[in-house]
Amino acid sequence: MKFDFETEIDRRAWNSVKWDRYRDQDVLPLWVADMDFPTPEFVMKAIRTRLQQHPILGYSTVPDALVENFVDWTDRMYNWQINADWLVWLPSVMTGINIAVQVIGNRNDHCVIPTPVYPPFLSVPEQNVREPAFSPLVLQKDRWEMDFDDLDQTTKRASTLLFCNPQNPTGRVYAQNELWELAKVCLRNNTVLISDDIHWGLVLDENVTYKPIASLAPEVAERTITLYSHTKTYNIAGESVAVAIIPNPDIRRDFKAHAQRIHPSLSPLALAGATAAFADNTSWLIDLNSYLRQNRDLLQEAITDSEVLRTTPVEGTHLMWIDAKCLPVSNPQKHFESFGLGLFDGVAFRSPGFVRLNFAMPRTLLEKGIERLISATSAYR
Repeated sequence: MKFDFETEIDRRAWNSVKWDRYRDQDVLPLWVADMDFPTPEFVMKAIRTRLQQHPILGYSTVPDALVENFVDWTDRMYNWQINADWLVWLPSVMTGINIAVQVIGNRNDHCVIPTPVYPPFLSVPEQNVREPAFSPLVLQKDRWEMDFDDLDQTTKRASTLLFCNPQNPTGRVYAQNELWELAKVCLRNNTVLISDDIHWGLVLDENVTYKPIASLAPEVAERTITLYSHTKTYNIAGESVAVAIIPNPDIRRDFKAHAQRIHPSLSPLALAGATAAFADNTSWLIDLNSYLRQNRDLLQEAITDSEVLRTTPVEGTHLMWIDAKCLPVSNPQKHFESFGLGLFDGVAFRSPGFVRLNFAMPRTLLEKGIERLISATSAYR
């Protein structure tokens, strides 16, 4: 491999949200979706070059090169031809989700959210004076699937539906037939689909393919806002830039007007990093996913051997969704924490009894985490 995924980097002195949660404690922080690998050198080089070439970090417009790189990227990666005019650049994907729900429909409309899901989704309806309507994913033959009959009923009074693909926390990468079924639900009910595709690059199962739902057909694109960022795939969340793809001109006009009121500018260093990431022609994606795949398999084996934990195959992301309800403890997250494992409590995802584990780390750290997981479950086998 050209890239270093093995070296442990001490992040505790560098104001890391992930590591500061357990400052001065012997707890491995495997909770937030932040990889413990260095940002690839070609992205870092682009940021250093921006610093060296110009000494002022003032308010910045989006570089033409970033727009060109992104338009080329959707074509190259997904055979999806988009127009530069469809793009609205943002500081983060969650900013885009909130803007979308704010400008689509009316106060007290329903906003549909399939669950379990990334916790910030759950506060979006209330923040934007909408009524949340939850549609639980169902476990079918060892994989989490959308319940399309339930979604169809739940969406009848909804102006928006929040979607996540690859899915956080279950790790699903939805198949094309599933995407079509969801698209038909939204078209039937005149609901705008807001698709968070931030984990686009982290596809671990070699038998599945990630596809943007808006690329299915023009009529689907007209009712979809797709949100992208390079930050998860290239581990650069601290220099965040995101983009909304909005083919529908009326939706885009309202979205853009609202976005310009709340964020006048983006970080010039973040823009430099994004410009480099969307032009990436290295083996980063291949090497990263190969390493993550091996980590996933080691962790999956340990969970299976535990006999009291259950999980499902992780097709995408670097997150494992673990059913700990067979552990005879009142709070699985606190139980694992007492054994030195800092996991994300499933309660935050609307799924008590589950925990989420981030396995994007050097193998030596993962092996230490697996040892602690075994210790935390061995008494209950």
